[in-house]
Amino acid sequence: ISPVIANMALDGLEAAVHASVGASRYARKYAKLNVIRYADDFVVTGASKEVLESRVLPAVKAFMAVRGLELSEEKTRITNIADGFDFLGQNVRKYGGKLLIKPARKSTKSLLDKVRAIIKGHTSVTQEVLIHKLNPVIRGWAMYHRHVVA
Repeated sequence: ISPVIANMALDGLEAAVHASVGASRYARKYAKLNVIRYADDFVVTGASKEVLESRVLPAVKAFMAVRGLELSEEKTRITNIADGFDFLGQNVRKYGGKLLIKPARKSTKSLLDKVRAIIKGHTSVTQEVLIHKLNPVIRGWAMYHRHVVA
C-alpha cells in the first residue's frame, strides 16, 4: 500500500485510540494516551501496559481491519519506555528520569555502510573528489538527526 493511501486510511486513528479507554475526558487523561503518527508509521503511548494490551491494541486492530489494513506482527510491540523503541530512525528511551532520543543503531550502521561503500568504490580518486562524494551523504544524515542527542 502506498504511503499516501495509508496516510489517508489512518485518519481518525487518534479518535479511535482515545475512544478505546472511554468517552469521558477524565478517562482519557487518566490513561495518558498519546498518538504520534508520520505517514503510515505510528506510536501509541500510555500509562500502563494493561490498558495498551487490553483496550488500545484491539481498538487499533479493529480500526485498521475496517480499512482493509492489518498491523505488522514483527513491528508491533508493547514495551516499557525504559527499554526504548526505534521510530523513524530514532531510538526513544528513558534513562533514569531523562528521556533521550538518539539515532538508532540501524540508522548509524546504514550510514557507515554507505560511507564505506563510497570510499571503497572510489579508491583511485583524489581526496577532493572523495570529499565531494561523501559530503552530501554525511550532511544529509546529520541534518536529519540534528534535533536529537547524537
